[in-house]
Amino acid sequence: MYYHRKKTTVYRKNSALRRFFNLPPILRVDFDKPVPHRQQFAIMGTVLVISCALFLCVYLFQMLYPTAEESTETPGASSTVTSEKPAEKKPESSVQESSAAPVRNVTSISSADKAILKNMTTVTKEADEVYKGALILVNKNFPSRLNGENVELVLDHITGDYAVSDYTVGFAVDMIDPFNKMMADFSEEFGETDILVSCGYRSLDTQKKLLMEEKELSGYGPEESESQAEQWVAPPGFSEHQTGLAFDFDLNLPNGGKVGINYDGEGDYAWLNKNCADYGFILRYLKDKEDITGYQYEPWHFRYVGLPHAQYIDDHHITLEEYLEMVQTHTTDNAILMKDRDGINWCIYYVPASDGDTTEIPVPQDYEYSISGNNMVDENGQGSGGFIVTVKIGDYVEEIIEPSKTESSRETSVNSSEPSVTSENTQEESSSQSSNEVTVIDIPDGESSQRVDFFDPLQGVY
Repeated sequence: MYYHRKKTTVYRKNSALRRFFNLPPILRVDFDKPVPHRQQFAIMGTVLVISCALFLCVYLFQMLYPTAEESTETPGASSTVTSEKPAEKKPESSVQESSAAPVRNVTSISSADKAILKNMTTVTKEADEVYKGALILVNKNFPSRLNGENVELVLDHITGDYAVSDYTVGFAVDMIDPFNKMMADFSEEFGETDILVSCGYRSLDTQKKLLMEEKELSGYGPEESESQAEQWVAPPGFSEHQTGLAFDFDLNLPNGGKVGINYDGEGDYAWLNKNCADYGFILRYLKDKEDITGYQYEPWHFRYVGLPHAQYIDDHHITLEEYLEMVQTHTTDNAILMKDRDGINWCIYYVPASDGDTTEIPVPQDYEYSISGNNMVDENGQGSGGFIVTVKIGDYVEEIIEPSKTESSRETSVNSSEPSVTSENTQEESSSQSSNEVTVIDIPDGESSQRVDFFDPLQGVY
């Protein structure tokens, strides 16, 4: 009787399974017999195929129907949100953005991000170092104090992706590798080209000679010829070329081309003008910015400033003058947190030069950084000279404040029966813990910090 019950139960299970799934014979299992190896492999293979199909369906569903947070992101936009009210629709800004601007967040570091600059030390810079670095400003107001320092011949590093006008063309050492990378990518995109570096570093004597030649070609009188010539050629001592950080493009055409510079930044060459910022270069003299730069539009004149500065300048279609003016308003207390096009986070802040022979500059011990002077001191020693610190953070970081608000309120209620002096001391200790005792953590890929203090430092520049 016991055996008959067992057979009946097994038969009912098998029958129900077959009716529900309509399995093929190879997948039908008789539970009272050993399962052959061939049938075991067939069952495992079927389970694997079904699992892969389910995974593919989930993946396609996520691609076709993104989450609400992802779907509301707008490439090329910068959120403007304050901590006092919910996010509002950003008004139209007068700042122009490039057509292919990436998602970009620029913000002052809030109290929740002080962990970035928590472990600080200091380095000492001599007074004359304010005139050195990739971010120095050289224009008709601020002369170049550099004259060939840290410059090497391009021919010693040249690749087959471009040519130089002669063997004397020189670049600042820091910009040689980024330039060669940019030209290699351009050559890979369009094949062999006739691109030519017509000039890089120019000495003070060479600049004097060029200005004299431009005056003679102008055809005007002595006073008019000088003003006309200085629209195209910088006064001696006030040229970016003297720093070694600037260069001009031209074309090496078989028939010589037109008189003057043939490079116009159009056609295939538009790639260089649009993508140079990804390599740390900017188009120095923009259209409709002559009143700021002091020079006419020059699509052939490029300047090295490094990352992430070049990308921010390009995204907002501003000049180096405007960018440095904005950076000067951000010290370590309200440093800029900037994300570049590759998703790398940077911290940027300004330290004014002291009146003495040296300046002590606070720098983080936990991150890679670089320091550049801004050269914003005129011939009479007047100006706002200082140093710009660029910190490479990498992945996004945020701070966990301990104790939490709940714990702090609980401690306050417990100590409420004590004298008022003790209560005040407890609150002060809790406040100091909240601002100093922090833990830095990395946010995993795919997650983002819900910040409520984003703003664009460029608001109000124009």
